[in-house]
Amino acid sequence: MTETTQPPTTTILQTLNQTSQTNLLRTTLTDRIIGSLLASALGDAIGLYTEFFTSVKARSHYPTAKFTLHPTPTPFYPDKHRCVHEYGEWTDDTDHSLLIFLSFLHSGIPPTQEDLAKRLKVWVSNGLLALNSPPLGLGRLVGDVVRTRDYEENPEGVARRVWEKMGKDAAPNGAVMRTHPLGLMMVFQGEEETFEVAKRIACVTHVDARCVISCVIVTGLVRSCVRGEVLREKDVDELIGRAKTWFGSEEIKDWEDLDRHLNPADGLDGLKLDENGIGYTYKALGCGVVCLKMAIRRLEQAKGGVLVEKEKIFEELITDLTMRAGDADTNACVAGGILGAFLGYAALPGHWKYGLKHGDWLMKKAGDFCVALGVMDGTYTPGEDPDTAIYGGKAPLTKDEDEMRWAVLSGATQTRITKLQAERDAEAVVEKPKMREMISGMLKMKF
Repeated sequence: MTETTQPPTTTILQTLNQTSQTNLLRTTLTDRIIGSLLASALGDAIGLYTEFFTSVKARSHYPTAKFTLHPTPTPFYPDKHRCVHEYGEWTDDTDHSLLIFLSFLHSGIPPTQEDLAKRLKVWVSNGLLALNSPPLGLGRLVGDVVRTRDYEENPEGVARRVWEKMGKDAAPNGAVMRTHPLGLMMVFQGEEETFEVAKRIACVTHVDARCVISCVIVTGLVRSCVRGEVLREKDVDELIGRAKTWFGSEEIKDWEDLDRHLNPADGLDGLKLDENGIGYTYKALGCGVVCLKMAIRRLEQAKGGVLVEKEKIFEELITDLTMRAGDADTNACVAGGILGAFLGYAALPGHWKYGLKHGDWLMKKAGDFCVALGVMDGTYTPGEDPDTAIYGGKAPLTKDEDEMRWAVLSGATQTRITKLQAERDAEAVVEKPKMREMISGMLKMKF
């Protein structure tokens, strides 16, 4: 009879400790990766409420400065820009980030310029076919670039030609709004390699150096937040310093302009989000950096416990950005991607995340992404899910099908506007007597 030897107690404890640490690390990474993907989409959906408003108009139409998506959504202001969407629906910002994200799930590697160009070409004509959502919110620069004849064969070259024709001065936020998934898929790769991927993918549509460095910084911050490398404001500044050094100084004509947006003297007030040039790439970048630093500061000063504070931070910062209006959905989308990577999915408010349209679909894809990265158990085979294909596993829309979809959407939009306007009129009828009664009471008190 062979006598079995039991391993020493210390060895068992060491093994358990290593397993526990590994499980904790994987759980943390999963929470932050999913957090970034969902938080960015939520920022997009909440920011839509005030997109293109001034802050004054935002306060007028949403006086409580509170937004909810679940169970009873906050009503939209009744106009076509908002009512073309359903409550909790993200916009083109998230759609474009999903083109990058789905490309990775389809191939197992970050997208090539040509693959993203093909996906953008399909999106411009068909929308996101996996969800049968039309292309809403197409920016001028992206539209001009993607519709150019030889775009799919030479995306960066076409992007540069279009930019040059526009006077070499166009620096909108259409690249920075989509870049955060790159930081997630590069989480186990080197920082400079991450910077390079961000630069390459930005240039698929936006070659202006200001657009490119915005993408480099945001992508780097998302990666570092997920990795747990951002703990202090100093960590943020040091990463930005490394990104600037890596990028070099030749293409950036005005470094002071970048620094003013990264470190505005008056915080978010200094970014003047609802004033001229609301779609400027540095404004969206500044929102992400300033909000991250504010979150770090608040956690350092947390008195009610870090978990309690985390649950407040995301909602309050995204609401603040939304009430500042301007290009609010993009600003909140960029900030959301960074904050979600820093705070994690658990910090996202339930009355937002449970009301996100297509939220279950996105959660499933985020889980697949985590499996593909190896931070969740399971097996993922790139390309197996038809949703990840360029046409989302569906045939391109025919002209008749496209016209029918727009006709249905137009009818639904008008119905929403009419319903919301009627509700606002009814509320006004009730509020007028209350206002007269309040004024009368104040006059009696005074005289």
